[in-house]
Amino acid sequence: MNENYYRREQVLEIFDLQESFLDELEDEELIECSILEQAEGKIYSADQLERIRIISNLVHDLEVNLPGVEVILQMRENMIVMRRQFDQILEALVKEIKVRMS
Repeated sequence: MNENYYRREQVLEIFDLQESFLDELEDEELIECSILEQAEGKIYSADQLERIRIISNLVHDLEVNLPGVEVILQMRENMIVMRRQFDQILEALVKEIKVRMS
């Protein structure tokens, strides 16, 4: 799987963020970066970019503090897992109904 990565400078520019904000998100373990060769610096996956977008919106637009952001992100992840489980159950149910109707 070929995933897109973004350099730290690109992320700062895309979201108009201060470097200290990204540092704080990393320190609080709300986001993860990958490190290229020392001269290359930090990079972020597309998934992490989406997390940064969500966090930035929560903090800057809705004035949610970082502990609140952490709770919201965890709830979001739980909802995504539950949605996948529900979809799997629904698929199995549809298959079972098709088998019984055949």
